[in-house]
Amino acid sequence: MTIVVNQDRKPSFEGDGSQLLGEVLETRDVDLINRWFDEMESSGNVPAGYEPEFEAEGGRLRKLRRLLWMNEEVFGPVLCKSGFCEEALERIGPSAVVVFSAAFLKPGQVGTAVAPHQDQALWRRTYPKAFSFWVALSDVSPDNGGLHGYLGQRRTEVVEHRSDAEHAWHPTLSWCRDELGERYEFNLAPGEAAMWDSFFVHGSGANTSPVDRRGMVFVATEGGQEWLEQEDSVLVTDILARWAGAGEKEPVS
Repeated sequence: MTIVVNQDRKPSFEGDGSQLLGEVLETRDVDLINRWFDEMESSGNVPAGYEPEFEAEGGRLRKLRRLLWMNEEVFGPVLCKSGFCEEALERIGPSAVVVFSAAFLKPGQVGTAVAPHQDQALWRRTYPKAFSFWVALSDVSPDNGGLHGYLGQRRTEVVEHRSDAEHAWHPTLSWCRDELGERYEFNLAPGEAAMWDSFFVHGSGANTSPVDRRGMVFVATEGGQEWLEQEDSVLVTDILARWAGAGEKEPVS
């Protein structure tokens, strides 16, 4: 049976495949990004390039993809300010590239749960040394669906994911939930972050609160694969060259 771990036991990247990073963005940066999401959703016209997903109930926006490629003027500086680039260069090296950037908006009262899964299991390519850098844009706790992971071992391969009648978004590990380990709740304040490797099992609950639970994720992997030239990817060193030290800019859609 899955056990909720003592919250005093912090996850370790070396032991569990995940760790807390503390505050990585200032309030003004978080507010700017949230205003941009608010304006985009209220406009009723989300550009298709973001590959948006909407909740079945109420039609609220639940996910945006390709943030960096659609709006580098905002998210390039965010990557530099947050420490993401330094983590990528330290853990991967100078070939590190950004390959994914997405927002998870889990709207109040209708935001659906995300069943336990490993990121690598949902990607069509194998991304060596990949890690996800997840930044809270609101309070994140079990009260609003939260974010949780399963501790106790560092996985190094994909566990079989199966279709899940109760989860419309992707295959899951719900079938073996009781064998995943100790469940840990990532209780985060706006601007705080956590990171994990591509085999770390994580998920979130439904948001039955009146307030949106928001976060965004950036994924880095080792560069050098020829197929990266045909997909969204940008060298971390290029992001630093273009945006390190950049002043705050208003978002543009």
